[in-house]
Amino acid sequence: MTTDLQTQLLGDPKEVDVVAIERELVTLWKDASGGTADPNSAPVVRACSLNFIVVTEDEKEVDELTEMVGEVTLEHPARIFLVAANRRSGTPKLDAWISARCSLPVPGGKQVCCEQINLTASGADANKIPSIVTSLLVSDVPSVLLWKGRVDANDSILQSLAQVVDRILIDSSEDASPETSLLAWCGFIKAHSAHTTFGDLAWTHLTAWRSVVANAFNPSEMRAHLATIASLTIEYSSTSAPRHSGLSQSLLLASWVTQKLKWLTIQKFTQSRIGAYSAKLRLDEQAINIRVVPSVARKGFPGSIESVAIRTNAGLNVKFVATEHHDCVLFSKQLNGKSSDELLTVMSDKGEALLVAQELEVVTRDAGYEAVLKTLADLLKS
Repeated sequence: MTTDLQTQLLGDPKEVDVVAIERELVTLWKDASGGTADPNSAPVVRACSLNFIVVTEDEKEVDELTEMVGEVTLEHPARIFLVAANRRSGTPKLDAWISARCSLPVPGGKQVCCEQINLTASGADANKIPSIVTSLLVSDVPSVLLWKGRVDANDSILQSLAQVVDRILIDSSEDASPETSLLAWCGFIKAHSAHTTFGDLAWTHLTAWRSVVANAFNPSEMRAHLATIASLTIEYSSTSAPRHSGLSQSLLLASWVTQKLKWLTIQKFTQSRIGAYSAKLRLDEQAINIRVVPSVARKGFPGSIESVAIRTNAGLNVKFVATEHHDCVLFSKQLNGKSSDELLTVMSDKGEALLVAQELEVVTRDAGYEAVLKTLADLLKS
């Protein structure tokens, strides 16, 4: 995804009556391509490859989300729905704005534009959101929902939108205490998997970590040590600005290793102190201790996994440590008294817009992710 391009709104957002949104969008495009458009501006081309719905409970988050979806539309022009639904407010209210979001054209080129619909609802009026969005979906293109916030399997808005979208994404990395949401998410997927696919940006973040750990044990002489693993320790950090935590990533990574190596549970995850978790598993007669512990975030980096350490009973200890370089991990290995360090180049940790754009290209069910999530749910259940 190119990052040197930018998008901008074609004029100020226009406040409209909710029941007139579709009619106002028609007028918007007529004005953009017809007589009221700036004669010095580049020609406008309307594009829509999907419906992209983003729902948050925090109206203050909308500006940040606007910037994110602007980057996403460079790769995936869409009819965008930015929804702020504050059901905790006692005052019913429903407002709507429309605008066109366009990529900045090259000299002599055209502006590729898509539609952006902002909906702000509070109180009982928030429950109208699913029917409004459903009535405005562009037909014959996929629909993807990005759910920002905690997951409640009984949430009426989430349940209603799940009936009309093709894919639902969450980002459990935004939750400093994601255990309840992850358990609810696992149950929600089970209930709706017949017609919808699912993803978690926290899992997408793990692509680089899973790759570097798997590759380290790919040589035949290293694979023999997998059956002798005695402990797995994952350190993670959390930040408030941006709001991001590596806890869900750490729990998912531990569950991925558990699922891949077919470890059996002796003791499920328990919280030993704030933010620290431990579990005990086994492979045949070999006991394995898993620890997930909080650490300090690297300066200038959002909260994430900071290190992964694996100790065996056969003289091998390895550790992977995130560095100040986005695309490098320090790989340390100790074997039979000999030590070595190596900088490994991995896929750069991507920002939210790039992760979302990557997930919008996924159309099939991710059975591997769902299997790992089920393993995690089993490890979290009391």
